[in-house]
Amino acid sequence: MRKFLMVVAVGALTLLMAAPVMAVDFKFGAEYRVRMYDGQNFNFTNVTGSNPRGVQIRIRPIFDVSDDNGNIQARLRFEIGDVEFGNGGGANGPFNGAGTIGSGGARVGNGAGGSAGTDGVNVETKNAYIDFALPFGVPGRLRAGLQPWYLPKSLIIDDDFAGIKVYGTVKPISYDLFWYRPNGGQLTAAVPAGAAGMSATSNTLDNNYDFFGGKVDAALAPFFNPGLYYIFGANKAGAPAGGLDAMSESHYVGLTVTGKLGIVNYDVDWVYGSAEGGTTGAFVDAAGNRIETKGWALDGHVAFPVGPVTINLAAAYITGDKRDGGSSEAFPSPAGSWNGAGGGFEMIGSGGPFDAMEFTQEVPTNIWMLGGWIEYVPVKQLWLKAAYGYAGFVEKLGNCSNAPANTCYGPVYAGKDNKMQTSGGIGHEFSLRADYTLWTNFKIQGQMGWLFPKAGASTAAEYVLQFLYSF
Repeated sequence: MRKFLMVVAVGALTLLMAAPVMAVDFKFGAEYRVRMYDGQNFNFTNVTGSNPRGVQIRIRPIFDVSDDNGNIQARLRFEIGDVEFGNGGGANGPFNGAGTIGSGGARVGNGAGGSAGTDGVNVETKNAYIDFALPFGVPGRLRAGLQPWYLPKSLIIDDDFAGIKVYGTVKPISYDLFWYRPNGGQLTAAVPAGAAGMSATSNTLDNNYDFFGGKVDAALAPFFNPGLYYIFGANKAGAPAGGLDAMSESHYVGLTVTGKLGIVNYDVDWVYGSAEGGTTGAFVDAAGNRIETKGWALDGHVAFPVGPVTINLAAAYITGDKRDGGSSEAFPSPAGSWNGAGGGFEMIGSGGPFDAMEFTQEVPTNIWMLGGWIEYVPVKQLWLKAAYGYAGFVEKLGNCSNAPANTCYGPVYAGKDNKMQTSGGIGHEFSLRADYTLWTNFKIQGQMGWLFPKAGASTAAEYVLQFLYSF
């Protein structure tokens, strides 16, 4: 028996040594954010309810797994937040007492769980995908699942989408081919209360909203790195006429270039877009016919050092609706999150990392802008920034306040007595920001910003203190 067991042990050891060694690498990362915010004269009015303030927490844990050579990877990224301190979702309450001290409310949904008890059901899936190398030596990878999709300056796309993309590099060319589905069609049932369930659509009908496209970038030289992308949108998800299968098309062509000339870094982006019935397909005339929206956006930025500081200058021009009948000249951005010219502003646009309140438009339409900011790092741990910018309307009538339904495609700035409509612009932003790295990967961030309207509105202000731990 001893000899038999010895033979078995030797055979098993031989098989183990002959079999390929399989290993799985696991990584965990996260972003923890606590944000205290105070806004004044939201929507440029000083009426009751125009001064939002509060405290929020957001957590984004990331779980990555891969084989030991990186051929196959997978990511799962959750989000809890933004949970507002004190707001609904808590479970506090006595069994046989006089009542609860918490605000109560639905415990299920985005941001639930901020009142006493703090155990709202609020875990959201932000990203979930697999990512694997293509076989047979093809230089690229395929990623399928819920994933981020970003195009330069967030002019048209900056969000998470369900889709599939193939990407890779054959020096000096990088490529990205993709299909994303932002909408599965018209709802077949009411949206569940409290965001507690899935919005039901039918998968037996060809009534989806899909984006198909590709992007190519060329790293030709330090001073010249061009890129080109194209997107075709097939929208069958919300046809106002013609039934579920009536498609509205959209097309986007983008050119981008980055580089460094001497001490000057620069980036320029131009995008042309056209969409039948706007980005949703529901922008129609009195007869129910879709109105074509077609326009373009141009955004440029340069940065260069001057002594201990870095000077940034930026400009943008995005077309707006002339409201003169026929097609609209407004630039149709389907899912943009633009942060002002050059991406460097805290109030004009989406608001950068301090976006608890959005004072102006995150989707760029009918706006031109000039401005700049200065960056200064007096010590390694401290980064300081001061910014100034002015935003005007490309078309006065393209500010769609006080416009009859379906007669204007664009943003709305009414202000007091609707005077901002014809003022010609939004106004002036002046903002200050400081990031201090207190401990490894832990920052204390502060921002103050003021937006002075050109006419007919009250000055808006934003104050934020944020704790950010990311690794």
